Amino acid sequence: MIYVYEIVTKPLTSKIISEEICPVCNKNECIELTLYMRYTTLVIPFFGMGRKTGVVCTNCGEVLKNPDVSVFAKKKYSANIEAEIKQIRNNYKRTLWQLLYPWSFCIVLPLIVLIALGYNKINNKSIEKKSEEYAALITNPQSGDIYKSTWSQENSQLQGALVKLIRIDADTMYVIRSKEMIPMSFSKAEWDKLSSNADAFDSKEYKVKKFTDLNGDNFGQFFMYNKDDNGKITPKYLGAILNNNAAMDLNFETIERAK
Repeated sequence: MIYVYEIVTKPLTSKIISEEICPVCNKNECIELTLYMRYTTLVIPFFGMGRKTGVVCTNCGEVLKNPDVSVFAKKKYSANIEAEIKQIRNNYKRTLWQLLYPWSFCIVLPLIVLIALGYNKINNKSIEKKSEEYAALITNPQSGDIYKSTWSQENSQLQGALVKLIRIDADTMYVIRSKEMIPMSFSKAEWDKLSSNADAFDSKEYKVKKFTDLNGDNFGQFFMYNKDDNGKITPKYLGAILNNNAAMDLNFETIERAK
């Protein structure tokens, strides 16, 4: 998206200068003096550029003083008009809104920054709290826990599945996987397609190593240990609990425990 800045000249007040004759049409009581405020805007006003004055004949349209010309431009108006310009600049009292409006961006920007910092601080605390909550659930698993997990089987691509903890025996957990799986996703709508009802899980049990703590190699990950003909045990990675360290601010829970 591209924003283009614009210089705005906005009238504040105006008056007819009495006893001043237009040098072009020679009409009296038709010379109008206007006081403007000028500012630069980029969606909203953000930089004030001071006040300008303009003088024009309302009868013939002759411009005696253009508010857009340089202050060093040659004057085309009388001493009377110059005195009126000084008077209107000195006597006009701007409202608080007129004083602040040209600097809207400069006022709003710090507020936006403060709000963003406050939100970020609150969000970080929320993530930290969720991380502690997940760590407690993972390091102290209970039968019936259901995990939204990545799952890879027989060298297939990672998919999303519900994994249910059936029982724990010493340092071994027995888990079952949902019959249905979804393409790997961080979308709540996709995960809601998977049912956590008892009949939605496959009967095949997977014997996996019990989770370790945060500093361990098996925090929130499912490793199945196979023993070959020589008695050698080799780990096989099955998957991991989605967002197990709560690093992402997802809008759904990835660990469910019956209360």
